Amino acid sequence: MPAAHAETTVALPNQQQTVTLNTENMTCAMCTVTIKKALQKVEGVQEVTVDYDAKTAVVTFDSRKTNSAALIKATTDAGYPGSLVTPITR
Repeated sequence: MPAAHAETTVALPNQQQTVTLNTENMTCAMCTVTIKKALQKVEGVQEVTVDYDAKTAVVTFDSRKTNSAALIKATTDAGYPGSLVTPITR
């Protein structure tokens, strides 16, 4: 009789998180490009949408690789101080 073999798969919890950042000092449409590039350089960032009119950036990232503090640091270092609006976990 052949031996039965069962493999256990451990499901990892979804580590994707989306946050909205308020960004200061945006004065033109090119500012959105600079902010987006700064955020995309952060390891773990998956998607960035910058809204010039609302002065916000919506960032989706892998929370195992980065966090909102690193995102705020990235925008601040680029000359656009940021602050967290509302964390939303997906």
